[in-house]
Amino acid sequence: MPAQRGSPSGASWKQYADREFDGETLRIWERSTDDPHAPRIALVHGFEESRQSWEPLTAHLPPDLRLYALDLPWRNGSQHRWASGGTSPAWLERALSLLPGRPDLIVAHSYGATTLLDLLTRRVEAARVPSVLVAPVFRPDDRPMDPGFFDEAVQRFRGVLADGLRAQMGPRAQTVPVDILASMADKVRERVEPHGFLQFYATLARCPDLRLEDVDVPVLMISGTRDPSAPPQAVDALRSRIPHFSLHQDPGFSHFCQLQQPGPVAEAITAQLTRLGLRPIEEEANHA
Repeated sequence: MPAQRGSPSGASWKQYADREFDGETLRIWERSTDDPHAPRIALVHGFEESRQSWEPLTAHLPPDLRLYALDLPWRNGSQHRWASGGTSPAWLERALSLLPGRPDLIVAHSYGATTLLDLLTRRVEAARVPSVLVAPVFRPDDRPMDPGFFDEAVQRFRGVLADGLRAQMGPRAQTVPVDILASMADKVRERVEPHGFLQFYATLARCPDLRLEDVDVPVLMISGTRDPSAPPQAVDALRSRIPHFSLHQDPGFSHFCQLQQPGPVAEAITAQLTRLGLRPIEEEANHA
């Protein structure tokens, strides 16, 4: 396969695996290294994102990591009819099974992070490794799933889609007229709804029933302090119920911090690798 855009270190991405399940294609992209003992990191993108959504972050990660970016059915451009082939945790488990053994760390964003958390509570072997949840979407059991909540979830979902579009456009979004941006966001919404929203909502609805106490691996959550996708009561629920939980919050982090604040997010992930014994302490200082 042709090499993809490389990181500043000169490392490049190549397709590692391509497999079809129930009409949906799962792909794995690898950024390799010459070190056969390098820590292996799996990257799980969020809703309407793609493996390219990780490029700003991975450009700031140490070059001697072996990275695997999972291309999942809730990717950008999907018609989101993948639920006929299983829930999002089932799809993630399938994708992880394509890797060359269990990774040393899984890093997941937003909807992908919530999906990973669901899988961690099930103690699925493919995902039973230390994990980093970047801006997860999580709802504690603090209000009923009534019509009011449904309407609020629709509006929040549409807002996140629009924010994600702007985040993935990067600085170019500042040069596009507001009405054009709104039209682009409407086209995304028309394609994604209703199937995509219903899967998103079903995942959110399962949050209160997740057996967080059963997560038996270290979990680091990285998020902003004002991200409505995981309000303070949600963070408190995760912190109090997950046995090996740690939190890195920054008031400057947006929901799409892996795109918009990639350097500080990469520093937090690299520090976690050091705490887990996957990188020497002196190397963390060199790459921070």
